[in-house]
Order: sequence, then structure tokens, then C-alpha cells
Amino acid sequence: MPTLRRLLRSDRPESAGGGVSSRHGLSFGAHYDPERTSFGALVAHNDDVLDAGVAYGAHEHRDVEILAWVLDGTMIHTGPDGRETRVPAGTLQHLVAGTGWRHGERAADDGPVHLLQLWVTPGLDDPPAGEPSLTHHRPDLAEGPFVLDLRRPGVTVTIARLGPGAAWEPADGAFRHVHVARGSLGDAGAGEAGAGDALEITGTGPLALDAGPDGAELVVVTTA
Repeated sequence: MPTLRRLLRSDRPESAGGGVSSRHGLSFGAHYDPERTSFGALVAHNDDVLDAGVAYGAHEHRDVEILAWVLDGTMIHTGPDGRETRVPAGTLQHLVAGTGWRHGERAADDGPVHLLQLWVTPGLDDPPAGEPSLTHHRPDLAEGPFVLDLRRPGVTVTIARLGPGAAWEPADGAFRHVHVARGSLGDAGAGEAGAGDALEITGTGPLALDAGPDGAELVVVTTA
């Protein structure tokens, strides 16, 4: 039987300053907790808000997959060649850093951007880092959940939008991290979860999640 742990947004450590506010679901930066370094394949879970025009600045990644789900506003991504790409709300950006990827990200000048960042590392038995890649997906959630298979075998990211009171069962897996991006979930055994909260589900087995009266938008990272 799966077990659940609820993570309230208000309980997660926060980094704030320079026009950036970030809530961390796992150890990140100055917020280190030896018991919170990973959950399945997930090694970082940041809920970020950047003020208009504010940038993370150019930096490099290697051998990691980074997903950014843009909730509100527009993110501007600058690639290694200096090319800028607008990433509006409702877009999932999937970066496979592979052998190395240098980039920058910022909020558009016309307003803040709110995004969820998820980092996944390769498994110990996975092949060496390959060529980097960057893709953007614009799922129509009204047609049903969107599922993305990552380069790391056995890891998927699912984005689902539930109507008021609707029930939904996430795909099975040893580790399932459920972030409530909008709306709320009813009590599935760990207490109700509102926007910005998360559930960590450990162990395989069926589990139904019920949306609250305003529905719910969920981002789920599953490790088989």
C-alpha cells in the first residue's frame, strides 16, 4: 500500500532577494537537509516567482534534466548561441543538459513570471550523458493529462487538470511527487492540499486523488 506525506508550501524553506522568490521542496542552495536531498529521481523542486525583467543569469548544467512548467507570465530563455525564446504560461520546457548546456532565464519585461522547476538526475546504471537538447510542449489539458517520458528510463512527468470534485488516479510507481499548481485536493490520507502544496507518495498501488471545489492542476513526477 502506498504511503503519503503532505508538504505544505508554508513549511518549505524560502530563498528571496534580488527580485526572485523560491520555495524549495528538496535541499537546494543554502537550504541543505541531509534527509531531503532527493525523492526518487527528483533532486530539486522549486516554486519560483521572478519580478519583471529579473534574470537567473547565465549558468551551466551537465547531466541533468530540468523541467520548467510556466504557470503565469512569460519566461525568456537564452540558449548557448544567444538566441532568445519566449516561453509563455501553459508551456513545459524540457532541458536535457547532457554533456553540457549554458543558458539564462528571465522574466519578460512586461510582468512577473511564476514557474515550477523540477530537476531529475540520471540513474547509476544509465548510459553516460549524451548530446543536450531543449524542447517546448504546449499541452491542451482540456483533452486530458499530458505525459512526458524523460531520457532517464522509468521517469515520467504528468500534468493533469481536474474539474471540481473530479477523481483521478496517477500512474503507479515507487515514488510519485504530486505538486498542486492550482486549486486544491481533498484528503487522500495525508490531509487536504492547496495551491503550492505537494504530496509525496511512496510505494506502489492504486491511489485516487479528488479535486477540491475549484478543481486542481497537478504536476506529477513518477519514478518507476
